[in-house]
Amino acid sequence: MNSTECGLCMLKEETYQHLFIECKIGQLVWNRCLNWLGIKFVQHKVPKIHFVSFHSTRASCEQNLAWKGIWAAIVRCIWDQRNVVLFNQKVEDADEIFQMAKLKVWAWLKHRSNSFEFSYSDWILNSSICLSSLK
Repeated sequence: MNSTECGLCMLKEETYQHLFIECKIGQLVWNRCLNWLGIKFVQHKVPKIHFVSFHSTRASCEQNLAWKGIWAAIVRCIWDQRNVVLFNQKVEDADEIFQMAKLKVWAWLKHRSNSFEFSYSDWILNSSICLSSLK
């Protein structure tokens, strides 16, 4: 790698804040995620505060753990896509990032939680119902 430019947008210097929060590709992924979850809030530009915003005082510990898992899956999938773009010369794809994140979280919840008995299609179509079922 001969450049410090963002591996996804190639527009700005790649810092963790830019790649995971500010990059136009990352923003597309976060917007898809928030729309899918049916939540609206202003996304903070500082990654730590952005992470903390995926917490609700009205949610159970299991539900908040799932919210944190969604956040972590998005970040991981952004990183994975960045590496595919840089090292395999593929084109960035916000939809692919988001689809992989949804699959990762669903698989993790199926493995981790006995109260999560939803199919993948249920998860895709009714994420809020699936998340609210967690005890």
